[in-house]
Amino acid sequence: MSRKGSADMKSIPHTRINDETWIWEKYEPGEKIGQGTFGKVFKVKHKETGKDWAMKVINKEKAGGPVIKLLEREVGILKRVQHEHIISLNEVFETAKKMYLVMEICEGGELADALKTRERMSEEECKIIMSRLASAISYLHKNDIVHRDLKLENILLAVDPNNLEDKLYIKVTDFGLSVVKGGTGHDNMMQDFCGTPIYMSPEIIDNKTYSQNCDVWAMGVILYIMLSGTPPFKSKDEDSLYDLIKRGELDFSDEFWANISVNAKSFLEKMMRVDPAHRLTATEMLHHPWITGNETQKESTNVLELMKIFRDEQNEQNQKIEDSAINGELSGLELSDPEEGSENKPVKNGTERKGSGGVKKPGSGGKSGPSTSRQSSQSHSQSKPSTTSKISAKTPNPTNNRLSVNSRATPSSSGRGRGTRK
Repeated sequence: MSRKGSADMKSIPHTRINDETWIWEKYEPGEKIGQGTFGKVFKVKHKETGKDWAMKVINKEKAGGPVIKLLEREVGILKRVQHEHIISLNEVFETAKKMYLVMEICEGGELADALKTRERMSEEECKIIMSRLASAISYLHKNDIVHRDLKLENILLAVDPNNLEDKLYIKVTDFGLSVVKGGTGHDNMMQDFCGTPIYMSPEIIDNKTYSQNCDVWAMGVILYIMLSGTPPFKSKDEDSLYDLIKRGELDFSDEFWANISVNAKSFLEKMMRVDPAHRLTATEMLHHPWITGNETQKESTNVLELMKIFRDEQNEQNQKIEDSAINGELSGLELSDPEEGSENKPVKNGTERKGSGGVKKPGSGGKSGPSTSRQSSQSHSQSKPSTTSKISAKTPNPTNNRLSVNSRATPSSSGRGRGTRK
C-alpha cells in the first residue's frame, strides 16, 4: 500500500563536510555498480545497521553549475515524496567538489533490461506492474508533481521486504525532468518540450500546453511495449515518428494481440487517446476493470473531474481579470504580456533541432536515449543532467534519443540524470 498524505518535505539529512573521510566512517564502501557522465554509483553498507544502499557520487566541478542546480531540484522532489513504488533518498553529503546521494538500492536493475531477456511479458505480469505504476503516479499527481519522463529505463526492480519472491516490485526513479505544479488551473499548465520521443504525448509534440495526463500517455506506451515487445509508434526519423504519435492510431493487427484480453486493449486505448481531456487519469486507471479484475464493473468517466478543473480555471482567470482591471485603473499603466522579453537560451554544446527553434543536445545512455527538454514558463521546471547511474552507453537511435531543447518561454538549462540501480 502507498503511504497516504500530502507530499511535505521529509527530514532528509543534508550534511556539508570538508572531506569524505567522515562518510566512510559511517558507510562501508562496496563495488561500483554504475557509471555516468558526471560521476559514479557505488554499493555501500551502513556500518551501524548493516543495510545496503546505493551511493551516487557526483563531481560538481565536472558537472558545472546548471547541472548541479538540476540535481538539487531532483533532490528537492525526492524529499517531498514517500511512496512504496517511488525511489527513496536516505541522506545527502556535500563537499566543495562533490555531492553524495545515499539512495535506495534496486538489485533488479531496470525494467527495460528485464524485458530484453524475453520477447514480451504476460498480461498478468503487466497488470501487476501497471497497477503499481499507476498507484505511484496517482500519488505524484495528487501532490501536483508531474514526472514527464516515464519510460522502461526509469522503472527499477527492487526487493519487496514483505515478499522476497515478488519479482515485479517496482520503483519509479529519475525525477530530473519532473515539475512541481501550483495546481490545476490554466496558469499551471506546462509548455516545455521534454521527455523521450517514443514516450512523448501528442500534445507535447504539437507544442500545446499540457497537464499531468502526459504521464498517462507514457504509461500507455510502457504497457504496449511490455505486452508486445515493440513500441506503438516506430519510424526511422523523428519527424515521421512525431506524425505517427500525433495521429495516435494503435495497431492491434499482429496475431499475438488476438490472445490479449478485450479489457487490456480497452485500457490501452483509453490511456492513449490523442485528446488528453478524454484520456484516463492515473487514479481512474486504478479502477479500470482490467486492473481490478471486475469484468462487469462500469468504467468511470472523468467528466466530473474535467468540470471541476474547468471551473477552477475559470475562477482563477476571472479573478486575474478582475485584479488586472483594478490594478490598471489605480496605476494607469498599460498591462503587458508576462512572457514579453523572455529569453530563449540554447543549451551549451547543443545542435539545432529542425523546426523547433531550439537545440538538440546529443544524448548518451539508455535504450531510449536522452530525453528532450524545451523548458517553459509557468512550471518552474528544468531538464536533467546525465549523472551516475547508467552502467553502459549504447548507440542512440534517431527515433528514440532523449534530446535537450531550450524553452519557448524562459531561459533554462538542460541535461539528464538517473536514479540509482544495480
